[in-house]
Amino acid sequence: MNTLLPMTRMLDALACNLEAASTNEADAWATPRADILEGDKEYRILMDLPGVQASDVEISVENQSLTVKAKRASSVPEGFQLRRHERPGPVSFSRSFSLGVGVDTEAVAAAFTDGVLQLTLPKSERSLPRRIEVR
Repeated sequence: MNTLLPMTRMLDALACNLEAASTNEADAWATPRADILEGDKEYRILMDLPGVQASDVEISVENQSLTVKAKRASSVPEGFQLRRHERPGPVSFSRSFSLGVGVDTEAVAAAFTDGVLQLTLPKSERSLPRRIEVR
């Protein structure tokens, strides 16, 4: 009995999954992944935007919805020819997050460092826990 056969099948399946994930890179960039964190007094959204300039990011809040739009240009430097194209070309996206009533929409802040957009969404005063005094 060959005990390596199940391991070989498992590795083949893993390789197929990795290949499928890498072929959909352009689709994945069309909706960048985001981490949503909750602290005691605020929420944070961290979104990877590789190759994007801060000037190409637009953030808006309207009707308890936060929308992030961004674009990434693609160009070939002067004096060069594109010989192989694996990265997605110029891309743009729009992604919205529902905020609910627990966020102070007037105090939303954004920072962009090293291709990572960090949105800080302070919790509204009325959504913060408070102590009720018993009389």
